[in-house]
Amino acid sequence: MGKDGVVKKAGDVADFIRLEHTIFDLPFVWSGLVVASMGSYDLAKFVFVTMAAIFARATAMTLNRIEGRKYDLINPRKKNWQLTSGRFSVRFAISLAIIFALLFEFCVYFINTLVLELSPLVLLSFILDPLLKRFTSMRHFYMGFTIGVGVMAGYLSVIPAFPVSPLPYLILIASALWIAGFDMIYVIPDVETDRQNGLRTVMTDYGIEKGHDISILTHAISFLSFVAIAFYVQSYLYDAVVAVIGVLMLLQHVTLNPGDLKSIRFSFIGANSFVGIIFLAALVISF
Repeated sequence: MGKDGVVKKAGDVADFIRLEHTIFDLPFVWSGLVVASMGSYDLAKFVFVTMAAIFARATAMTLNRIEGRKYDLINPRKKNWQLTSGRFSVRFAISLAIIFALLFEFCVYFINTLVLELSPLVLLSFILDPLLKRFTSMRHFYMGFTIGVGVMAGYLSVIPAFPVSPLPYLILIASALWIAGFDMIYVIPDVETDRQNGLRTVMTDYGIEKGHDISILTHAISFLSFVAIAFYVQSYLYDAVVAVIGVLMLLQHVTLNPGDLKSIRFSFIGANSFVGIIFLAALVISF
């Protein structure tokens, strides 16, 4: 394979694991690290935590693609995806999942013993996540939690003991519910094929209108959790950022048109892309 072929393959892998979606979870992993560090940062630990988070997401996304392939085959929106189009074989995807999982464990090894001991539970949660779509529409909340738990991973990487302060738990809840709420919006284009496949989401079980209402309620509780964090951060900058987060959450629902793919993509990517970044910036500056 020539240089161009290698570059194309690498680009396919990055697209396969949706590398750009780390913008949703990395800021919250770092926020756990920031809270535990209290302004005193270890560069080496930061690097290993970051790489572990990236490989964890890559493992999760690859497993999701493998387990969901038979359902994706009849979904017109997913016909050009690597596994459904045949650009990647299932065997190659399984190899990627193993490599990503091993790289995740390699990075975790250099963090601390507690995080290493808990790491198999993280991998197990990735295997269970896609399977839950067959049994419950509440899988959105489980998925949000599997990503939100990265907050605790960031914290434990610095202080290898579960926190006494409510602050890390509030960040976990806020981020998990924020992710669960916009994941409900993300599945709107797949309602019909999900029903054909027997997969359950809030949109297939309750319809788009009521499903959207559940998404709004989920984001409302998430926003209240972000507000509660203000009592522990106690910074005017953070207060201002919470107001912006509220506007961004509201914007994605006000502008949402379930029949327009561009509107759904804007709601999923556009408004949400800034939430984690500005939250993290406010924490760093406040501490």
